Amino acid sequence: MLTIHERLAELYTISRKRALTADEKMEQQHCLQANAGYCWEMARLNNEANLAAQTADVQWQQDISAQMFEVRMTGKTGKRSK
Repeated sequence: MLTIHERLAELYTISRKRALTADEKMEQQHCLQANAGYCWEMARLNNEANLAAQTADVQWQQDISAQMFEVRMTGKTGKRSK
């Protein structure tokens, strides 16, 4: 889980008790934007992993696995290898 996911959970919990401040709403939007980027990147990598598996490209599968690990740990998008 990335820090943005933890913060989104905090902001959601806060919003259940009171209205978010303008700064909190802005922070929530930033977290949602970062989360969307994370989800799209993981979807792209999953699609590439499926292609690599279908073509039996073991090296590509290993590269994608490493990129997925990096994205899960850092939230940063992986490098495209093909």
